[in-house]
Amino acid sequence: MKKTMQIILAASLLGLITSPAMADDMSDGAKLFKKKCKMCHAISKKKVGPAVVNMSADVDILTETITNGRKRMPKFGRKFSAEEIESLVAFIQSNHAE
Repeated sequence: MKKTMQIILAASLLGLITSPAMADDMSDGAKLFKKKCKMCHAISKKKVGPAVVNMSADVDILTETITNGRKRMPKFGRKFSAEEIESLVAFIQSNHAE
């Protein structure tokens, strides 16, 4: 019984230690998407805005759209840094359908 409790405790501690590391594996673009974009965009289905898989993969178009807005999408050029926009573009491209 004591051995079983030690194994359970060790497994629990390992879970606590690895959970933050797993969260850090999420890219900055993924974190930003989850925090600021997910309410209007999904990866594979249309919500208020188009699905990520159906967006353009062109860097210039994505950067322009995020920075200056498009149709109902607001401008984010003053809210996001250039690095944040770049990481968001990379995230969109990595989830784009070929």
